[in-house]
Amino acid sequence: MPTYRVTYEHIGSKADITVEVPTDAAAGDQRQLEDAIVRRVGERVLPHAELAFRHEDNRTLTEKLAKAYDLVIEDYQRL
Repeated sequence: MPTYRVTYEHIGSKADITVEVPTDAAAGDQRQLEDAIVRRVGERVLPHAELAFRHEDNRTLTEKLAKAYDLVIEDYQRL
């Protein structure tokens, strides 16, 4: 599984985290990759992030985390 270093901000504090993303998501389009990264970061940082992911609306997973938990992915790079 490809590994990414992700820089994020959560409630005003910046941090870095390293996450592994499934190979099929990394090989997919940009949205698939970003959704996989956001899902992994959300699972590691917020144990209840799945509640936001399940909410059915037209927002991306990135937008859902930002709105529900003030967690913003600022940058990511493959290691």
